[in-house]
Amino acid sequence: MLGRGGMREDCMERGIVLRRRTSHRVRSGLTAIFGTLGLALFSSLLVLTSPVFAAEFSLKRDDQIRSAQIARVLPAVVGILTEVRGTVKLRCGTGAVQTVEATPDRESGTGFLIHPDGWIATNGHVVLPVQKPEAEYATEFLEQVVKDTCGPTLQKLPANQRDARLKAIRTDPANRRGVTVTKRLEVFLPTGDPKDYYPAVVKASSPPIDPDLLPKGGGRPDPPMLDAALIKIEGANLPTVKLAQSIRTAVALGQQIFIAGYPGVVLWHPFLSQKARMDPSVTFGRVSAFRLDVNEREIIQTDAPISWGNSGGPAFDMAGEVIGLATFISTSLEGDESIQGFNFLIPIDTIQAMAEQLGLTPSTDSAFTRAWDQTVAAFIAGNYQEAITHAEAADQIVPGLSEVRRGIARMRALIGARP
Repeated sequence: MLGRGGMREDCMERGIVLRRRTSHRVRSGLTAIFGTLGLALFSSLLVLTSPVFAAEFSLKRDDQIRSAQIARVLPAVVGILTEVRGTVKLRCGTGAVQTVEATPDRESGTGFLIHPDGWIATNGHVVLPVQKPEAEYATEFLEQVVKDTCGPTLQKLPANQRDARLKAIRTDPANRRGVTVTKRLEVFLPTGDPKDYYPAVVKASSPPIDPDLLPKGGGRPDPPMLDAALIKIEGANLPTVKLAQSIRTAVALGQQIFIAGYPGVVLWHPFLSQKARMDPSVTFGRVSAFRLDVNEREIIQTDAPISWGNSGGPAFDMAGEVIGLATFISTSLEGDESIQGFNFLIPIDTIQAMAEQLGLTPSTDSAFTRAWDQTVAAFIAGNYQEAITHAEAADQIVPGLSEVRRGIARMRALIGARP
């Protein structure tokens, strides 16, 4: 298990990047989709003849379709973890050399599979920790270790002498050479297994918006700060989601959407089992505006709740296509309080363009995805036994996905409950 540490938020002028340093591997839970979906389906199978009942049937049918689309996409929503560690061989003065572990830099975010061979889209700031130069980390880790390890032994010195001694220790060439930095980028699928991690590599990225690096006289940043990334894990026939081609044709003002991800408010909840934290959470809202960011790129404003840890999480239309990625939220003018209802998504166009630059064509042509789509379709039609057959086939292709196994258990229960 990872040790407890601090937290960090990266603020922008009126927004905050959804990123926070954490101290545990973080997981999240989600109430089973198939519970409400099964009840709605059971009710809709009744013979309804009056106009009022017909209207109710139509509403229930719409709910079935919406629930099915949510169930269909969740297996492809993944958690992303970064960890940067520092080991320092340190001599505080004339004493022996000590080997000291610095407090690791650990952060979390969300991503989604856009190709069955393990290609994942996320935010640029989610993977930024593993792209930061090692020299910067080495300086930070050495400063921390010198303060924590050597500082207490110098407490009796006057402040100016103590500061001078600490500076001399930090700048000692032997101590600076003694810092080793290691980085890890990992992905977990929503399986409920704390050991189910996949090493990942960054294939392409664009940095987040950094107020300190914006042109002083105004204008677009060069290079652009698009806050997007593509990473890859080793795999085949993995769950995938479908991407909209462009927000200009796929998104409208007032349109209902839902966002899936691993928000920290769930990941850190002390009343939840660790296994329950490994599934994505879903929030709902609508498209409330279209804005231009500092790159003069059109982005989406939404009232759907998002939080740190949601970074890189997919925003779906109600047909289950990804239209954007959660990227930053609004804060108070002081930057110390989040303001829900005014959150922002980078457009899926950015991911489409980045994939094209790599020669990658997003695809849903996956054996798992075909089996899972057949599961959802059969479930909506009320063919539970057929749905179970398809779901068991999906579970053989990518074993252990929580949504799949919950669905199988629910459908078996529904079959047993039939008169």
